[in-house]
Amino acid sequence: MLSLIGLVDGITAVGVVLTGIIFGLYFIFKSKKSNAKLLLFLGLLIILAGLAYLGVFLDFLFVLATGRNIINPNGLVGILSYIWIAPLIVIGMYLGAELLIPEKKKVLVIVFFGLMIVFEIIIIGYPLNSFNFVYPKNPGEELIDYNLSLMSAAGVLMLIFLASLVIFLGIGFLIKALQSTGTIRKKFFLLSMGVFLYAIFGALESLTAPGIALIVIRIGYISGPLFMYYGLKE
Repeated sequence: MLSLIGLVDGITAVGVVLTGIIFGLYFIFKSKKSNAKLLLFLGLLIILAGLAYLGVFLDFLFVLATGRNIINPNGLVGILSYIWIAPLIVIGMYLGAELLIPEKKKVLVIVFFGLMIVFEIIIIGYPLNSFNFVYPKNPGEELIDYNLSLMSAAGVLMLIFLASLVIFLGIGFLIKALQSTGTIRKKFFLLSMGVFLYAIFGALESLTAPGIALIVIRIGYISGPLFMYYGLKE
């Protein structure tokens, strides 16, 4: 039977996955209705942000159905979650470039697309070197805990991804906000807050073992893209 921490871990993961999919599809629908291309990409970003918890989500469902944790051959649980992170970063950098330096958008996307390919190859090809897995002492009592090893190539790339988001998008949008007035200032400030929330809480989840603080971290994590939505809306 799942412990309190196991239940919190699983329920919050279900909330993040379902919220990401529902809101992402809603934003994609809004983009088609209003012909707003940026909302389309934001919708995709939010869906990917939700799927970043797919491993925890499936482990939780497996425990509920069988009483035991999901089988994790070759780090499958970690791969199922982190495989979505790099595409999310590429889309995020595209959105940022479109708003900040549209003339450099193509170059920036190509660079991060290349890093995405490298990241995917590493975590799929060498998952046991990329992730730290902690299995419950009593199977089914808690969920499998996993995060990227900071000393691995995948961990270094994750730090690069998060630092790029913070420096280029978070600080970039904040500078734009300070240089603007009125509604434009508000929108760039919301975009900046969204990026900071996603990057900070994403880093806490990806690179640490937060325990019961998962509730706060996952609420903060899914709030980031929602702030970005209000920054891009109309």
